Order: sequence, then C-alpha cells, then structure tokens
Amino acid sequence: MIPQFQHQLTSSFILWFDNYLLTKGQAYTNTTGKLYYYEDERLPSTYKVFGSPMKQWVSDYSIPGANVPSGVYVNGTFQGRATGVDNSTSTKIIDFDNGRFLVSGAATGDAVTGSFAVKDFNIYYSNDTEEDLIIEKKFSINSRTIGTDETITYIPPYDQVVPAIFISNSAFNNAPFAFGGENLSTTKINAVVIAENPYQLDGVLSIFADSFNQSIVNIPFTDAPYTEYGDLKSGYYNYQSIKDQYINTNKYYIERVVTSKLSDKPRRALVNDLYVGFIDFDVSIARYSNT
Repeated sequence: MIPQFQHQLTSSFILWFDNYLLTKGQAYTNTTGKLYYYEDERLPSTYKVFGSPMKQWVSDYSIPGANVPSGVYVNGTFQGRATGVDNSTSTKIIDFDNGRFLVSGAATGDAVTGSFAVKDFNIYYSNDTEEDLIIEKKFSINSRTIGTDETITYIPPYDQVVPAIFISNSAFNNAPFAFGGENLSTTKINAVVIAENPYQLDGVLSIFADSFNQSIVNIPFTDAPYTEYGDLKSGYYNYQSIKDQYINTNKYYIERVVTSKLSDKPRRALVNDLYVGFIDFDVSIARYSNT
C-alpha cells in the first residue's frame, strides 16, 4: 500500500510534536556514561549491541544545546557512525529510540562510552486507548536521575518506558469547505502524558496548551528521517531544515487543544504512583480528498 493521508499526517505531527517539546521546554538532559553489552536476537549476528541506561536519545540537530551523538568511544577510540544515504548496511549504527550503539566487529568485553542528550519524555505512537495505557499496562520507570543505590545497566530494547507521551489518532472527519470538492479534514489526535512528578506533567501540559493555532508543515511520509534500526537515513536530521523545504506547501493547523489531568484518587491506584495527563488536539487541513 502506498502512503495515505493519515500516514503523512501522523508522521508530520509526531516530528512537529517532538521538536516543539524539545525546543519550547528544553526537555532533554545532556549526559555521558558507559554503554553495556547485551544480545538482541532480532538483529543480524554481525552486530554487537551496547545499550545505555537511558532512552530515547535526541536525534534532531535543530535543538539548541542538545548533544546529538555521532558515535561512541570503543576502548578509548572514537567510532563514528556512517553518514551515507543508506545506513541499512552500516557497520556502526546509533539506535536513537532504544538508546544504544550497534557495531560490527566489536568484542563483548570492549569498553564503550558515549555522550548524548536523553529526552525527558519518550515519544511513542500507540493504538491503545487511554484506559488501556493507564490501567492495563505496567510501565518501567526510566528515571533521568540515577541514584547511587540503583543498579546501573542497559534498558531492554523495545520496552516502552516512562516518562513518556503516547500519541494516537482517535477520529477523522471530512466536512465541505469550498466549491469544487475541497474539504476541511479534521483529525482528533490524543496524547497521554505519563510523568514521574507534577512538575514534569504541568510543564508538558502548559507547553502544548499554548500550541493552539500553531501550523504544522506537511512533510512527505517518504522524508521521515529514520531507518528500520532507529538511526538517521543520512546521518543527519534537522527538523527546521526539512520544514523549510516544505514551508510553502499546504499546512495542517491546530484548530483546538484541550489539556486535563487525572485526579489524585484514581492516580494513586496506578503502579509506581505515576502522574497522568491528557492533551486532545483537533488538527485540520483544507484539502481535496484525492490528495
């Protein structure tokens, strides 16, 4: 199936959402530390995997002050990842989503260290309902501050860990907008915010409450910057640069945004006593249904 309208909207929205939070909220922490070896049966056997105690890593070079990694140190020698057009065959890969470095030819006992910016909130696209996310799922906490009494090791790959924001499309509607068959297409996008403390939660809700009337550049689905391994297709990603390429195209805009919080009584029933909030967006664009 070729990419459809909803694919392109979702991809464009998530790229905007991530950039907006990191830029407006400076929602990241620069850190340096050891990466730990582990096996991953989903990957080709040629790769040795070294994971961080924190994920996800910032990959957007447009974020002021964020340390976007271009490689790691293996036994004291810097190993930069490939920056070619196709990173799928690279011998050195950074998996930004899972916070890890994949390298071909390394040994399991190698000392691997790196510097990177870790997001304050992981961003996930989800098909789960809000109820399933906050009641049924059991999340591990990937605290951005590691205490001295904690065992430091890698975060298992593919696990969804909090603090995190889960984004989903809940409804879609076309309404007549202009003669000639142009419609106003409105998509309801929900974000469930799961935070460690009230400061984190209030910060995210405040940032996105102010996103009312923001425009979102319509970035083609084919220009999504990531590979199947979570690395960057060309070794470099700058949201502002990609946005500038399509600044004169038809844009989405946030027609409505409403934020709310889960009250303390039901919140205390959650595992780990997490703090939960909700952001509901109405994202609209005037378009012809065949485009």
